[in-house]
Amino acid sequence: MSLLLDLFLTFAKVGLFTFGGGYAMIALIENTCVEKKQWITHDEMMNITVIAESTPGPIAINCATYVGYKQKGFIGALICLSAVAGIAAYGI
Repeated sequence: MSLLLDLFLTFAKVGLFTFGGGYAMIALIENTCVEKKQWITHDEMMNITVIAESTPGPIAINCATYVGYKQKGFIGALICLSAVAGIAAYGI
């Protein structure tokens, strides 16, 4: 499976199966991106969470955008952003 498809499916799952907003998504993002897929380190996840809390916008979208950018640059960030926000918006 290509990395872009894997990024999309991972963050679509985050957007689809978590309820309660961005704070509820952090645990799933950390479990998936740090422990299972090892796309980022635990320290990076802590930094992302702190930065995402202090910048405008939903935390999960900021986290997903960072992970996507780190893996595949601008296209990866766009894929992850559309997966998290698109699935959540579609569910409404």
